[in-house]
Amino acid sequence: MSTLENEGLIRTRQAHVIGSGRRKRKVVHITPEGRTELGKRSEEIPTRPSKVSNKLHGQIPEYTALHGRHSEIELIQDALKRSVPVHLRGMPGIGKSTLVRSIVQELAEQGTPIHWVQLDGYCDVHEAMKRMEFEMPHILDVEGYASAIKSEETLLVFDDVHAIATRHQSSFENLFHGLQDHNVSFLLVGRDRDTFSIEGTSLELGPLEQSHAIELLDPDIGDERVSIVDTLGRHPLAILLYDASTPLPETDQGVRTYVDQVVLGDASIEVRDAMSPFLVLPFPVSAERMPDPEHVPLLDEHTLLRWSGRDMAMEMQHLIRNVCRSSLNDSELDGLHQSAIAHWQKQDDALASILELHHRIQRGESEVSTHLSVRANQLMNAYSGAFATLLDEALSNESENLELIELAAQHALNRAEVDVAKDYIDGTDDSRLTNIRLQIAQFEGKKDVLEELASLLERVDDPSQKLRIQLSVLSRSIDDVSPNSNEEDLHRINLLIEQVDLPDDETERQVVLTTIVVMRHALAVERGDENGARFLLDQLKKIASTRDPLIQFLTTKTELKALNPRSSDAALTLRNAELTASQLQQPLYKASLLLLLCEQLVETQLPRAKLIHEQVDLQALESMDVPSARRILAKWWEMKSMLNQKDRVFALREAILRYRSVGCPNRARSLSKRLHDV
Repeated sequence: MSTLENEGLIRTRQAHVIGSGRRKRKVVHITPEGRTELGKRSEEIPTRPSKVSNKLHGQIPEYTALHGRHSEIELIQDALKRSVPVHLRGMPGIGKSTLVRSIVQELAEQGTPIHWVQLDGYCDVHEAMKRMEFEMPHILDVEGYASAIKSEETLLVFDDVHAIATRHQSSFENLFHGLQDHNVSFLLVGRDRDTFSIEGTSLELGPLEQSHAIELLDPDIGDERVSIVDTLGRHPLAILLYDASTPLPETDQGVRTYVDQVVLGDASIEVRDAMSPFLVLPFPVSAERMPDPEHVPLLDEHTLLRWSGRDMAMEMQHLIRNVCRSSLNDSELDGLHQSAIAHWQKQDDALASILELHHRIQRGESEVSTHLSVRANQLMNAYSGAFATLLDEALSNESENLELIELAAQHALNRAEVDVAKDYIDGTDDSRLTNIRLQIAQFEGKKDVLEELASLLERVDDPSQKLRIQLSVLSRSIDDVSPNSNEEDLHRINLLIEQVDLPDDETERQVVLTTIVVMRHALAVERGDENGARFLLDQLKKIASTRDPLIQFLTTKTELKALNPRSSDAALTLRNAELTASQLQQPLYKASLLLLLCEQLVETQLPRAKLIHEQVDLQALESMDVPSARRILAKWWEMKSMLNQKDRVFALREAILRYRSVGCPNRARSLSKRLHDV
């Protein structure tokens, strides 16, 4: 390039990268003289490769020329042709991502869809699928993602697998096993030798061969290139960091020492100050969100940054970050965390909250449980995996903090991770965890939960807590009523309703009374007691208008449950129900009616049932951190299993897991029998 520029065939300039804030790159322009020269050599112009952008999905790193690595490429390509998982390992900066990026470029040009994710400690399986740009619902049964992908033509790349938090390792291992079972090709790229118990082709990436390493240096350096690359251990990043103005290290020094003593030792005060915020950054963020965005171009010019997600986010090169952090004392590290907290707490969004909480936990702050509790509703859905990691890290500092234990266990149950929840409460015998224990018992399908409830509630002193537990268990139990439920099950629920102690406060008392009437109505509907259901509905109408969304919902639900598909007015009832559902603004009522309609139509009008099923706003339901929304989501998956033959098995698995996670073991058992039959 230097030669071409000296001869006047090209010219270069610095320009901003579109969509990447202050990031700059060198742009090369051909001159009129260059075009003339090119015209004389038209037979030497290579064929332009086909466009592959529509085959590359997710956090694809920048494509750069690859030097050498021919044997490694052949080994990986051979494994991928046989759908064998590949484990690529090596130290930071050795060129793992560059090697894989080169391989997937060729595959994409051949028509293979590529999905790439850059992992970190705050990424769970669902977040990884989202980063890979797979368009599919949130799946709790992570092996279901493998069933949903179901394509031997697709290649998945999991970069930085060593960064996966302990909290999420078992989930990723289940995903990898599922991908292997469905013959989906994938690559695991990271530093460590851990293979997540996945059999496959393992490759340890070492230094470049000398002949290829010298290609990374300016040819004008001449014969000195050989001694330079040998001194730098033929490590690609170390060679790229080399500057002729800085001295070489002693030949027996390692790459880390070179970075520490030469690259960083020669760095200006300005560069070192610009690096500081990046040393404690837990995952890549956009340049504009950093404390001093104007410093980003400076670090980028020194090859100190690593970009991801089509240059939309960046972090420091891991090798540089690790070397710099190791030289900091506790006081200096604490100061960086304090500065980061001050920066991120000024930004009012979920991602900033994750970063702020991360730094508070790393500092070991004593009030972190309060911060986590306050942000719980905001983060549980927006960044469920990251919030789970934060809770796990906070508990490593405060293992006996009951507020943290309860919050972490509840979040684990919401994610259907019952074993994790059990580990959190193991050895803690406190009445404040009664509701968690009851949820676990219902998750595991224990039939004597309602019988044990009375004795468990005797240990709860707080009347409001006792009431919350009773209503919570009742709500789960009523939603678990199915055609297979017997009179004994219904009798137990009725007894529990009668044991509810109403609060003294008049306003709260009315709310609880209304809730109980709604529960009794639901029981009457499920047992086919049409007269009883209408009587209870009339009771509610006396205290609310007919335009009340609850009244509209319960009225339509009663009509649908009592519907005889063969009756003359069936078509009119269904049309009216569909109209009511379309007009309801309350997302839970709307989704419930749409799924009831699906249930009525699936046997007789399948195409119409599919259209109605698609109208359910999954995103709205998933954003609501309430048990009733999670139970409706379980019903959505149950209906999905009845609407499409190819999705039946994985949809049933997901519905079963979701019903179990929300304390509906009877429905889960019923679907398990259906799955067994399938």
